[in-house]
Amino acid sequence: MTLTTARRALMALTLLLPLGAPAHADCFLIVCGLDTEGTMAKTGLVDDLYREVFGRGSTLQERSDWAKKGFRDSDLSGAQTTQLRAALMAQLHGSAAELANVVTRVTQSSMGVRLSPNNPFFKLLTNLGAQPDSTYRSLVAFTRTYLQDAQVSGVRAALIERAYLDSLGRKPSSGDAAYWQAQIVQTGANYADVLRAAEEWVLSAGNEAEFAALIRRAFQLSGRPQPSMEKIAQIRVRSGAALRSFDGWKTYIRTF
Repeated sequence: MTLTTARRALMALTLLLPLGAPAHADCFLIVCGLDTEGTMAKTGLVDDLYREVFGRGSTLQERSDWAKKGFRDSDLSGAQTTQLRAALMAQLHGSAAELANVVTRVTQSSMGVRLSPNNPFFKLLTNLGAQPDSTYRSLVAFTRTYLQDAQVSGVRAALIERAYLDSLGRKPSSGDAAYWQAQIVQTGANYADVLRAAEEWVLSAGNEAEFAALIRRAFQLSGRPQPSMEKIAQIRVRSGAALRSFDGWKTYIRTF
């Protein structure tokens, strides 16, 4: 399947898939929600290749196994880089389960949803991913282009809503939604980009009111009495620059 053919098929599927449904609504053949990605700190060159091919960081055991073969995470030669990438690509394309995991990570990071393997959209990305040169990174790049298309504004609206609910615990305002619709079309931004931007934005200077509202929502949904402004200020100081999802904030405030 060529990229052009896949793109046309994706456009056709836009009419079939309810990707514009609210983040926590029941979905047709979709398990809604996002597992946390990218929580493992980047460690080096071996790790970079794992992220490129699989969309995840390498484990300590994997890095140790490669180190035993002379592939040092801090110092790979050009030849070693080529050899290691080829080995990881062979692992990806030699296992249907591995490819399914990669496609799942693509849809999670791009749209904020976990698709059922029976979903036509999932099957289409799997077929595209089966091409010998496909990787997690190339599939994400393809999906970015798909999200820029004028005909998928509903898909964009759904991922923007999911990103706001998952990062701030609220739906986007009309202004927020319009801003991100334009950004996705212009830059190819996806769910993960919107999520991170919101997590950074709420901690920025001048956004104290938004931060306070986020913390109040976290307390409310955790079944706890509303915090005082003094407690909110204390949480803000102690939290520092750490980025958290809304669920992360609900966990963090348990210590206060």
